[in-house]
Amino acid sequence: MEIERKLKALDRVYAVFDEFVRTQETACKMNCHQCCTTHVTLTTLEAYKICEALPPGEREKLFRRVRKASGLERFRPAVTTNTLAELCARDEEWPAEGAETGGEKCPLLAEDLCSIYALRPFNCRCFISRTPCGEKGYADVDEALLAVNTLFLQTVEHIDADGCSGNLLDVLDVLASEERRKEYAGGALHCTGNALIANRSMKVLMVPPEHRQRMEPILQRLRGIRV
Repeated sequence: MEIERKLKALDRVYAVFDEFVRTQETACKMNCHQCCTTHVTLTTLEAYKICEALPPGEREKLFRRVRKASGLERFRPAVTTNTLAELCARDEEWPAEGAETGGEKCPLLAEDLCSIYALRPFNCRCFISRTPCGEKGYADVDEALLAVNTLFLQTVEHIDADGCSGNLLDVLDVLASEERRKEYAGGALHCTGNALIANRSMKVLMVPPEHRQRMEPILQRLRGIRV
C-alpha cells in the first residue's frame, strides 16, 4: 500500500535526522519541556503514524487529551514549508499569519514528559538548543542547524505531498475519527474541508549557499529515500 511506503520513508527521514542530531551540541535533557507548547505543527502522515502505532487504550487517551485541549491558544500556519519556499523563490509575499505568543503548555505532556515521545513529529525532534531555553527565554540555535531543519521539514512534507498540514492538535483531532484515517490512507482526505492546509511537493530547495557544502552529505542521504 502507498501509505505503508510513505510511513517507511518517514521512518528513514527521522533516522537520518536523529543520527545528525547526535553530532550536535545540545543542552536538552529529560524533563526539559519549555519548547513543548501548543505551537507545534505536523503533517497528516506524522499524525497517522502516531494514531496507528499507539495501542487502542493509549490512542483513546491521546484523543481525550486532544479534545480537552480544544480551547487552548495555538499557532495555525497559513502556508506549508514547501509553499513558502516557492513564494520566496518568486519573491512573492505570503499570507499573514497570526502573531505568535509564547504558546500554552502542550497537553500531551505527562509529568513533564512527552506521552508520545518515540512517535513525536519532526517539529518536536528539531527543537534543540545549545543552552537551556530558560536562561535566555528562547532556543539557542545556529543558522546552519536552522537550514538543516528547514530541509527536513520540506522533505517530510514532500513525502506527504497529497496530504495536509496544520497544528498538531488540529490534525490529531481530524484523524481521531477512524473514518477520516481511512480517507487519508486512501488519499481522499479533504484538507480545507477539515480546516487544514494542503501539502506540496518540494520544487524549490531552501538551502542557503553558505551552508550547501556542509549539508551535501545529508542531501545525498535524503535523495536516496523514495516513496
